[in-house]
Formats: sequence, structure tokens, C-alpha cells
Amino acid sequence: MLLCRFYARSLALASTTALAIASAPASAGALDINLGNNSAQFQYSSPMGRDSLGKSEFHAGFLYNDEDNLFFDSGILVKNEVGSNVPGVTVGVGIKGLIAKADSNDAVAMALGGQIRFAPPFASRFGLAGQFYFAPDIVTFGDADRYIETGVRLEYEILPQALVYVGYRKIKFGLEVRPDVTLDEGAHVGVKITF
Repeated sequence: MLLCRFYARSLALASTTALAIASAPASAGALDINLGNNSAQFQYSSPMGRDSLGKSEFHAGFLYNDEDNLFFDSGILVKNEVGSNVPGVTVGVGIKGLIAKADSNDAVAMALGGQIRFAPPFASRFGLAGQFYFAPDIVTFGDADRYIETGVRLEYEILPQALVYVGYRKIKFGLEVRPDVTLDEGAHVGVKITF
């Protein structure tokens, strides 16, 4: 019965992701690819417009590593510049759903989180960005009872539509009956291309 509920939630998350991708505008988007020594991640993002809260962005991605761990996520992030008091700082808050397989453990979760990015006004081609997402037990299903993702990266815009970066990421799940498992941890290099 638990396995049936797990796959039903996985199917609901996949259906929501497919609907969001189909409704995203086809005219603009960005492809973000990063590679580490043991992992590869591919992300697609697309703006969803601007409202009173800020700029909304849809994203969907896939990560795998050499230990056969898999991670699919999709979500929405609303971000905006802080204002003239703190020039160059952009903050965002978001929600994302995820499906993962980590060391033979399956997990589905709905995480809340956000990001902050700083681009110095005197060197706006450089940026420093960090993100954090968390899902407690109440919205984490399968073999896991919590999810934590942290990451930081240093970016450099080489062209108006392309930036390169180096970063560090950690994706971790708390398990119900065993010690926590880290799905991915380490440094990576990447490129983000806007089209």
C-alpha cells in the first residue's frame, strides 16, 4: 500500500511538471549544464512573466552520478532585486517538487527554499549565488523523512547570453530507518546559456 501511494505521488509530480513545461513560453529560456567529477546536472528554466511579487521563473532538471543515483526536480522561483539600499543583490523564494533514487532508497518531496545572488555594481559581470531548499517529514515520502539541498557558486558572464561558473553542491536525504544518505556532494563547473 505504501508503495502504491509513493508511485501515485510520483505520477502526480511528473504530471504537474509536464503541464508546467507545456505552458511555459517557448520564446525564451535558459539551459544550465554543470559537471562534477562524479555527477552531471542538466537544468532548463523559463521566465513566466513579471507581477507585483517580482520575476517568476519555472525550472525543471535532472541530475545523475556514478553511483546510479538519480534526481528529478521542477519548480517555480519568484525573484527580485532588493532595491537601491543594497545594489546588486537579488533574492528569490520558491517551491519545487522532486523525485529521487539515492543508494537504493526512493524519495518524493515538496521543498521550500530560496536563493540570493550578489553582482557588485563595479564588476557586474561577476556574481556570487547561493541557494537552500528544505523539505520536512510531513512533505517527504518514500524511504526518506527529510530533504536538504545547499549550493553556492561563483559566476562570470562571458557574453550577454552566456555565463560560466564554478560551484559546490550538497543534496542530502534523511532516511527513516538508516543513517542519512548524501545523493550528491562536491564541486562542479558549469555553463548557463540563455536563448
